[in-house]
This record gives sequence, C-alpha cells and structure tokens, in this order.
Amino acid sequence: MIEARFVILRRLSALALVWALAAAAPAAADASGPATQGGYGLSLHRLGPDARSLRFEGETGARAWSIYVTPAETQTRARMRLSYSNAISIMPEASTLAVSVNDVEVARAPIAAASDPGVIDAELPHGLLTVGYNTVRISVSQRHRVDCTLEATYELWTQIDPASSGLLFPGLADPGLKSLDDLAAISPDAAGVTPIRALLPAGATTEEIDSTMQAVEAVTIRAGVARPEVEMVGAIDARPGLWVIAGERARLAAQGFARYLPEAGGAALTGADVPGRAVVVAVGEDAAGVREAIAQVLQNRLANGPGGLRIDGATRVSFHDLGLRSEEFSGRLYRAGFDLLMPADFYPADYDRMTLSISAGYSAGLSSGAQILVRVNDKEAGSLPMRNPRGDLLRERPIAVSLSALRPGVNHILVEAQTPTARDAVCDVRDTLKPSQRFALFDRSELIVPELARIARLPNLAATLSSGFPYTQARPGHLFLAGHDSATLGAAASFLARAAALSQRPLGLHATFDAADLANGSALLFGAVKDFDATLLRPFALDISALHANAALATEAATEPGLGPRAGGAAADLFDQWAQGQHGTPVDFGPRTSPRALYDRYINVHRSDFAWLRDPPGAVKAPEGATLMLAQARAPVGGDATWTLVVGANGPQLARDMRGLVAPANWDAIDGRAAAFKPTAGAVVIAQARDPYFVATRRFTPGNFRLVAAGWLSSNLDDYVLAFALGALILGLLTHVVVKSYGART
Repeated sequence: MIEARFVILRRLSALALVWALAAAAPAAADASGPATQGGYGLSLHRLGPDARSLRFEGETGARAWSIYVTPAETQTRARMRLSYSNAISIMPEASTLAVSVNDVEVARAPIAAASDPGVIDAELPHGLLTVGYNTVRISVSQRHRVDCTLEATYELWTQIDPASSGLLFPGLADPGLKSLDDLAAISPDAAGVTPIRALLPAGATTEEIDSTMQAVEAVTIRAGVARPEVEMVGAIDARPGLWVIAGERARLAAQGFARYLPEAGGAALTGADVPGRAVVVAVGEDAAGVREAIAQVLQNRLANGPGGLRIDGATRVSFHDLGLRSEEFSGRLYRAGFDLLMPADFYPADYDRMTLSISAGYSAGLSSGAQILVRVNDKEAGSLPMRNPRGDLLRERPIAVSLSALRPGVNHILVEAQTPTARDAVCDVRDTLKPSQRFALFDRSELIVPELARIARLPNLAATLSSGFPYTQARPGHLFLAGHDSATLGAAASFLARAAALSQRPLGLHATFDAADLANGSALLFGAVKDFDATLLRPFALDISALHANAALATEAATEPGLGPRAGGAAADLFDQWAQGQHGTPVDFGPRTSPRALYDRYINVHRSDFAWLRDPPGAVKAPEGATLMLAQARAPVGGDATWTLVVGANGPQLARDMRGLVAPANWDAIDGRAAAFKPTAGAVVIAQARDPYFVATRRFTPGNFRLVAAGWLSSNLDDYVLAFALGALILGLLTHVVVKSYGART
C-alpha cells in the first residue's frame, strides 16, 4: 500500500513537471514581446543561462547570481519577479521560497505551485540596487507531504522559469547602455542564450576572420556572457541586440559601415539609434591598430567571470566568502554547495588532500547513520560521522578529500548532512509543521587547498574548455575550419567565446582553411564530418560513422538535460547559541561504512591502475543519439603540440548543437579525451585519457618537482611497485655487502 502511494506521488510529480514546462512555453513567448525589446530581455535581467541552474532539488538549496545594473536602472522602479512550479509532493505549509538582493530579504512565500504556476513579485526599496554588480540570492526549504524517509527527499523539486524570472524595471524599455562596462547589463533571451551578431562580409580574409572572432571573444568577456550564440552576418539591420564589428577603417568604410566607426579609432559602443541595440566597434588604421582596439575592449573591465572560486595555489577561504550562510536545518537531508575553478595545469592525483574544516552542530536523537558527506562532481569524496546520541558541536573538524577527486576546470563541491531520527518512521505531520532543529552549518567553516602540482596533463578536454589551454599560451595555434559556410564559422565563434569567458582571456587562434598550416604547433579543428579529410581525423582514434544517422534522427532544437541581516553578525550569534546549548560532550566515533567503501577510500587500487592489466585501447565510437563529438590528442608532429577536434554531421546541425553545448550544465560536464553531445540528453564523457603526455607550464622548483613526482607515482602504480621493488632489492644487496664486510672484520 505504501509503495503504491509512492508510485502515485512520483507519477503525479512527473505530470506536474510536464504541465509546468508546457505552461512555461506561453510565458517564454510573452517574454519576447515588446516589454523585452524583441526577445533580448533588456528590461528584464534574467537570472541564469539554462533551466538547470534554476532548479532546486531536495529539502534545502540556495543559489546566488550577480546581475549588472546601469545608472539609468538605479534611478527607476525595480521589482524582483519569480515564476515557478514545484513537485506535487511538497507540503506548502512547511516549505518556503525566499529571495534576497544584496543581503536584504525582499520576499518570502510558501512553495505552493503544484497545480498552478506560482509568482513572486516584490517591489525593491529605492536605493537597494547600486550601479554595477548586485547579488540576487534564492533559497528554498522543502518538506514532503507524506514521506519522512531520506529517499523521499529526492522527490522534492522547485523549478524557476528562466524566461520570466529576474530583475524587472517597469516603464524602462532600454537600460541605457552608455559605456563598454554597461555591456554586462545585457540579459540572455528567454532560452538563456545571449545572441551575438558578428559582422563578417562575404569573401572575408583569414585575417579578418581572426579579428572578428577575437573581438567576439573580448566582447563576451567584457559583457560577462555565460552562454553565447554567435551568428556571422553580412550587414547590420534593425534588430535589437548585441552586434560586433572589427577591422581596418578603410575596409569597413568601403563596405558601408562608416557611420558606426568612431572618429578617433579604438573601441567604442555605438548603435544607440535603435532602442535595445548595442554595437561594439573595434577599428584601427591597420592590423596592429585593430589588435590594439580589441585589447581596449578588455581594459578596465569589472571581473565577474563564471566558474566559481578560481584556485591558483594554496588557498584558505571561509564558507561565508564562498557564498554560504550559517543556517539551521530541521529536515533529513541538508545540502550546500559551491564551485571551484581549478587551473588548466593542475595535476589531479593522490599526492595531497584538500580539507573542509567543518564547524557545525547537531542535536540529540539522530540515528546512528547520521553523517556529513562531501561530494565532488557528484561522487562521494569524504565523510564525517555524527553518532553522539546526545548531540555535538563540531569545531573545525576536518574532512579530507584527495586531490585526485578534482579536475582542471569547474568542480562542484557539495556538503551534505544526513540527519534522520527514529521519529521519521512515524512521520507525524506535527513534526513537519513544528519541527525542531537537527543540524546547523556555520559559515566560519573553511576550505583549505594545499600547494598544487603544476604541470598540464593532456589530453584533457576539461582543461581546454575551462581555460583555453594550450591555446592561450605564448605560442598561438591555428583554428582549422573545415568548411567555409557561415554556420560553421558562427559555431566556431560560439565555442571560442564560451572558452574565453571562462579563461577570461581570448584564445588568439589564427584561422586557416589549409591543412598544410597544421604541420607545426597546436590546433583546434572545427567543422562537419563531410568536410574533413580522413587523415586529419586519424590521430583522434574515433569512429564517427554514426554521426550522419544520428543527425537525421535528432530534433531541430537541442534540449537541456533534466531540466535578512548580513550573514557575518548572524553567524556568530548562531554559533554562540549552539555552543551554549545542551548538545552533549564531544565524542569521537569511527566511520560506519561498508568494506567496499573503506577500500575505495583508503586503498583505492584497481585493475585499471596497472598499465599491463588494461585492455588495449580501441577506436572511440560515437554513442547512439550523438550528433556532435569532441576529442583531443597529441598532434602528429609530436612534442607538446595538441589537436582538439569539434565535429558535427553538417554545418546547420553543428550550429544548433553548439547552442546547447555552451550551456554551463553541458560545458562543465565535458572531460577526458573524448566526449559527445546528444540533443536530447546533453553532454557525456565517452573516453578518459589513456597514455597521457605532459606539458610543462612553468619552471620546475624543487617543491613542484616533488609534488609532480609524487602525483605521477600515485597515478602509475605499476611503475611505483617496480621502483619500490627495485629499491628494496638494491637496499638488500647493499645491506648484505655491508654486513658481510663488517662481520669479516670482527
């Protein structure tokens, strides 16, 4: 009977999600009406680049966004508007959604949108918004209607509609873009995409393609665009949005664009004659002047790049500075997360530990299985038991996480507290409506990152997509374009723009259509499979024969997968309250877990760790449903030159897939030496690196050499075992000789 009830609830939740997505379609259409200037969203500052970033699952969750506000917008009325839906299993009487702007709570409401879409519309106090970046934070607390098990917490979700949610400025049709800094005020469209139209007339030379793409990368960085979609156009029309022009003055004037060019040259923001349109121009008298103008686009920009906290060495930072707040929790599964952006030359291996120094409290009466887990990229990486029956206050208790759990690029760290009690089996509704606090996480907790081994380990798509490495090095590489069509050029520009946004610097690749130019150095190869010569694809060991068939079955548009007071003072007060409470005396308990988990955590030696036991590598086959593939390999010329391949079935399909691939939820999931994109499922990793090669990125100091050597030995157990055995043999022989000689003298 109970199982049948759960099945019914799950089906009703699924139906509610389908209904909510269908209901959101008209909202998206409405959002592209006159109020948002042709769908570009200039009067509505939307929150995120994809629906997944606006989905809250489980009993608790919070997320913050930085939204740029122009001087004109600070002088007018402002409202915070959220449209949302939620799972039918959520109890509205015990579930809340709260919104704060710049640490001031502006709205709090019950989560009650299981049958009809919910709307929160709050007027912001005058003066709350400031010119520049403002922080918007949404948090949820969700409880189940009828089920109090840990498993039931996974049925809880609230989905914010990305098309109609954000900062709204009634009566202001245009945000008043007056300078290059104001580019950051441009909002994504209803689908979360920021369209960028780049001027590239027919017959453009490779030098002009270089200038245009580098200008697009610079504008993407300056505007803080998280999900760019670049379209190559031959003329500027009356459509609103973001346009980019780059090139030499004489050439641009001859093509009819003189009225957009600044008299003094350099970089400028023009095109305000059409409401909602912004034209960024980078013009010079010659090639050197064009490069200088593009560099001006990046000058004096406000740093607000995506990707989370950037780690560049030993780091110690509080949870408060990571965006987490001290808070109490009365449910069964608490979650709080943050992102780290590791450098491209970070060597992930088991040579040291990242530590989460946890300050937290838990109440009496928790079940024996209560614990704090740390997950890294959705995998369990460390734990801390909470088994004192009288409760406890944890002060700076460490949870160690091996550096091998991290990777170059974006890493999502999740702190999860499982706090079940015996009364959960009863599931009394009174406990849900008037709960007692079970857990508190304090923002004085810290993240401690040790010194990192710094050497690039390739092939590694995550390193390239998150930092542009190795194409941001002093020796620029080539962008080989297999096709000349505008769809392929636009898709390549979108790819480069997304990588530049994360790395915060243009990649600086030189475009070419001639394969002979690839004889030296690194290269990014981009295009449709039909346009590639087979010899160029051979180094990647791919079987891409299925791409054509998959593209024929793919859908036209790619879908995305799955769809108060300042914290400082409150934190100290909350910690003091728990410190003075009756929570028992500290007691150390050993971890309670399975033998398999203990083996994986403390030994973690497997068959794949030994080179002589691995299966021989074969060609990586395009998975079913994939229409785009990415791969990386050492260039045929050898050395540290690297080739990266992005290949689709045809130009139009490649452009459509790139629109979905650059969504953060897909982009950040790519890793290894080969990955694929499925329009109906997103990005998937299909092959990890085998027989990697290393690229030195800095001078070897004794400390870095020690870390790299330790990391290499931990990742190559067969060589480690051989070296250990050889060392033991040599030591034994020397000992034998010394003892024999000494014994002879006595």
